[in-house]
Amino acid sequence: MKQRALALIAAFVLFLGALPTALAASYTGTVNAKDVFFRKKPNTSSIYFYRLQKGDQVTVTGTSGDFYAVKHKNQTGYVMKKFVNLSSSAEKALDASQSKSKYASVTSISKLGDAPKYTQKGSSGEDVEKLQQALKIKGYYKGVVDGKYGNNTVSAVKAYQKAMKLSQTGKADYDTIKKLFGKVSYTTVANDPKMNGITKISQIVVPNTTRKGNSGKHVIALQQALKIKGFYTQPIDGKYGNDTVAAVKAFQKSKGLTQDGSAGNDTIKALFGKNAANYTYKTERLDWFNGKQNVIPRGATFEVKDVATGKVFKVRRWAGANHIDAEPLTASDTAIMKSVYGGSWSWARRAVLVKYNGHVYAASMNGMPHGTTTISNNNFNGHFCIHFYKSRTHETNKVDAAHQNAVARAMNATW
Repeated sequence: MKQRALALIAAFVLFLGALPTALAASYTGTVNAKDVFFRKKPNTSSIYFYRLQKGDQVTVTGTSGDFYAVKHKNQTGYVMKKFVNLSSSAEKALDASQSKSKYASVTSISKLGDAPKYTQKGSSGEDVEKLQQALKIKGYYKGVVDGKYGNNTVSAVKAYQKAMKLSQTGKADYDTIKKLFGKVSYTTVANDPKMNGITKISQIVVPNTTRKGNSGKHVIALQQALKIKGFYTQPIDGKYGNDTVAAVKAFQKSKGLTQDGSAGNDTIKALFGKNAANYTYKTERLDWFNGKQNVIPRGATFEVKDVATGKVFKVRRWAGANHIDAEPLTASDTAIMKSVYGGSWSWARRAVLVKYNGHVYAASMNGMPHGTTTISNNNFNGHFCIHFYKSRTHETNKVDAAHQNAVARAMNATW
């Protein structure tokens, strides 16, 4: 009994295995050309059973790339889709049953989301799915949305390009994507309208520093340079959004820079070979006795630039109440400072700029070592004085006119 039951189950399973072909949804199609190959496999190199003639009816049971799976005279095989006419309702029903794409049910191009990237025969994936569904919505693509860019997709693209009076390449290029979707999400140096024929970074005017949220010509210049370097693939729009941030971070990583996504001077210099166009600091007037005495705190290290010679050296503030008492930071800094004075120390006042914590202040210094020393190995025996707007000398507690004249001259200089 048990063996008989197992045999019946096995027979039933075999019966079920034969059902899908018989019970699967099928649609009647009509051959639309003469001598159409009815092939054994879904490819043009396969052997064929015989040739179908125009007007022959076939039963379409499925799809495989550019072919329909069909039955004719109890024979199962494949016929190229372009040679079989199906009703529009049959096409939609067949496609719905065959496609696994999330875009297959979308009925509006605007609801497909971002435009796809450029694709061509042999491409595959989500970008091809979007392309196929958009062409289907427009009535040019008759196949299943399967994400495979085969001959059927090429034919649909060419038909669309012909209707739109575009070059009939069969490739989903910039012009085709723009026409079909009304926008693009990918451009190259050659076809982005905002490149204006620019192919080298040297052709771009060095921009100001920019960051997320900025917009305008400086962001356009940044995007152009990043596109030439291959880091920015989106259309150039002059808007510093997430795509630009990502491109800047990728470039910064390639150069070993801090990956903050902002196009600061280091990034601009690495990209253009030059400082940012706005890489000068606004010279500020530091009103010493108007709450500004500790803007540069004791112990702070900062830079001093001599206005007349342009020479820069580092110093450290050690004390000072009416003005800053400072010392050259190293022996090398002392040598630079001494060269500013022609090789001999002097009490002469010189217009200087002081840079600290991202700010530049107009100032005046003298060049004579005197008083206390706190740095023992800098070859400077003592300290020197740096005066700011309305600061005073320690001895007289009065504003020094010569220092103030130098501060005024420094206000007209930039770092």
